[in-house]
Amino acid sequence: MDHLAGVKNRLPSSNVSSWLISGVCIALALHILARRRKLLVRLPGPPPKSFNTGHFKELLGAGWLGFQEHIFSTYGPTVKLNGAWGEEFLFTRDPTATHSILIKEKGKFERPEGTSLMMNSIFGGGLLGLRGEEHRTHRKLLNPVFTMKYLRELAALELIGEAGLGYSFNSFTGERNEYIEAAKSVAQLFARLVPLASILPYVNRIGTPSFRRWIIERIPSPFLQRVLLAVTIQNQMAGEVLRARQALLSSGVDLSSQAGRGRDIITLFMKANEAKGSEFRLSHQEMIGHMNAFIFAGHETTSTAVTRMLEVLANHPQIQVRLQEEIRQYFEEHTNDTHHDGLLELPFLDGVVRETLRLHGPIVSLARACEEDTILPLEYPVDTPTGKITSIPVKKGTRIFMSVAIMNRDDRIWGERSREFWPERWIGHKIEGVTQPGAHLPGVYSSM
Repeated sequence: MDHLAGVKNRLPSSNVSSWLISGVCIALALHILARRRKLLVRLPGPPPKSFNTGHFKELLGAGWLGFQEHIFSTYGPTVKLNGAWGEEFLFTRDPTATHSILIKEKGKFERPEGTSLMMNSIFGGGLLGLRGEEHRTHRKLLNPVFTMKYLRELAALELIGEAGLGYSFNSFTGERNEYIEAAKSVAQLFARLVPLASILPYVNRIGTPSFRRWIIERIPSPFLQRVLLAVTIQNQMAGEVLRARQALLSSGVDLSSQAGRGRDIITLFMKANEAKGSEFRLSHQEMIGHMNAFIFAGHETTSTAVTRMLEVLANHPQIQVRLQEEIRQYFEEHTNDTHHDGLLELPFLDGVVRETLRLHGPIVSLARACEEDTILPLEYPVDTPTGKITSIPVKKGTRIFMSVAIMNRDDRIWGERSREFWPERWIGHKIEGVTQPGAHLPGVYSSM
């Protein structure tokens, strides 16, 4: 069934009395301006180019790396930047501050409320939109699905679909899949929505969910209507996958012959919902949210990392040749073995993967919001109008963005060759002045 035409026809016209929408927007703007967050300490930082989006166009645009390098070299390792409508937030490359936020005092910092609301609005719920104890509960339930014993049997998009959802996207047949097309559209539009995240908590307090949806549907913005269309198609297709899975489970069909082999996330949730005495139950919409979130988080990040790795190898033929020789030698010596575990133990291949994720990781920054007034320790002192400081008082509700990309290029963490693609750094090479690269830096290959 072609959902696109049907969904387009059902989306309402934006021909509506504009005074109501204008009135809501003006009232919202005045409320946000009155409550916009300011930092407790006057930190250095560049002026924003836009009042509506602050610095986010530069942070998320094509020249993001150059922009971040410029502001840190010009204003210092921890700076003040602006979000939408005058909001002030911290932007840091400080490893001690990052360790405190993500590890040592993580209970004081959560994913920003606006980010969670944005994720819930786009995906209909799911792990990416959860915070605190609720997030930890869902993570605990999901962990058994992603065991290496099971994942090694699958590949690429099919890995996400079958292991995560019990659904095949027919990735290798060339057939058109509306679900994936809608998910890709959402991913492409996502960056343009990020600047709006800080105002979503205020929007969320206006009326009922149906009223807010009614307002959004009638705002004459081509961009918002594209987002709404992609989200609607994505949710409809996810609902069909979920209903089909429920029908199989209810009919008593042997799921071992189906996509996911009955060990996928959706089947796991359904069985948990049906278990007697279970305190963990998900609604139909929550399961749809998990499906959409896993496709978004898994597909785009993996494809980006693999693409960058291929680019690096193409630009470093000597590294490519050495890697090929290591893999070829392994296969010559292990002709009768299962290769997955053995390949993971190849030192140079492991170094290439780690270096790719260090310099070209899909996640270039992380955001948290302070849940209570606190003091944030710093490793690198910051100059202020009153002198150097080694800690920053942070007010509840303040957003803090951490530049993973810049920390992964920091000479004080990685040595003088920090910007060089050097896989050997992971194979026992000692770096002068650096005892253990990245030891206190949370990340994909941290040694926490």
